[in-house]
Amino acid sequence: MHLKRFRAATMDEALRQIGEELGPEAVILHTKSIPLADGLSFTRRQGVEVMAALDGDPPKVSSVKCQVSSIDSTLNTQHSTLNTPTAEATAPTPPELEILRRELEQVKGMISGLYGRGPLPPDLSPALGRIYWSLLVQEVEEGVARRWVASVRDGLREAASSDAAPVSSVLAEVLAREVVRTPISYAGSGRRVVALVGPTGVGKTTTIAKLAAACHFREGKRVALITTDTYRIAGAQQLKSYAELIGLPFCVAPLPADLRRALTNDRDADVIFIDTVGRSARRQDQLEELATYARRDDGYEVHLVLSATTKRADLLQAVEGYRPLHFSSIIATKIDETATVGPMCEAALAAAVPISYFTTGQEVPDDIEEAQPLRLARRLVGESERREEG
Repeated sequence: MHLKRFRAATMDEALRQIGEELGPEAVILHTKSIPLADGLSFTRRQGVEVMAALDGDPPKVSSVKCQVSSIDSTLNTQHSTLNTPTAEATAPTPPELEILRRELEQVKGMISGLYGRGPLPPDLSPALGRIYWSLLVQEVEEGVARRWVASVRDGLREAASSDAAPVSSVLAEVLAREVVRTPISYAGSGRRVVALVGPTGVGKTTTIAKLAAACHFREGKRVALITTDTYRIAGAQQLKSYAELIGLPFCVAPLPADLRRALTNDRDADVIFIDTVGRSARRQDQLEELATYARRDDGYEVHLVLSATTKRADLLQAVEGYRPLHFSSIIATKIDETATVGPMCEAALAAAVPISYFTTGQEVPDDIEEAQPLRLARRLVGESERREEG
């Protein structure tokens, strides 16, 4: 296993360095933003640091340079072709403007949706009214928002205390009852088997690596990793790289019989994490196949992994599709990539299971946190997350 950190001003530059030194088979373990010193102006600017791994020896420099030279030649040819003027040439939209346009469309959609809502409930104080509208902006369903605000109102001791701080604290108590729970418990004796399931692209593999690393290093547990995902070679290789980096046993179990055998072989492990293949909630046949690998009825602790960037309707469909697996909680990934968390809360309510973890980036094992009711409440009502929690 060959591991190396690459630092560059941009991700493109870092990827170019990785390709030149480790070749196309390299696996990216994690990325993070770092400050870079500018030697001319003595200022610091943002760059990226990428940890990459290669199973085996890096390719020879001459071979990689030959590939790069070939790619450069192709790009130069394409560039010359694109520079040839045409009769109806139009300037492309810069990427920054396209991103800004999409964000403006999202804001317009949210505002239009709010205008279409019913009037503000007449029995709410101005402070509670602001909380109600904040919940709607966070895309909390109107009926849920009314119920939560009513619970907050009932929880306040007197109308004079209806300012933002106690409101968020009381809302946190509501969320603790309905949406958020304590995370996976590693206390007690006996082996635990934890399986992560969910649609494709939600970050199951990275999430399971974060959980495994935290369990091993912070809890001091003997951990083993198993993947049943043989559809994505890169996914299995990525989890294998994480296992080797952390120092954990790892195996691939393409069939249910292989999984049972692997569980038998890992008797010494305190906790076994199982990474499963991503399945669409629309494909009942695929979900039935997945159930042969991971179901709570088999003694597994099953957690549904969903991306916070997913649309509300798709989240609810995923909850319904995966319900036969009897998952015990939802792990919300990519919470740092969305402005609204209401749909994820609604998914937890629809599933009648709580949210146990949030993931906030690609860093292993740091970018995962236990779902905290107060932090979620402050996110829902628009308070700064930097505020100290008392």
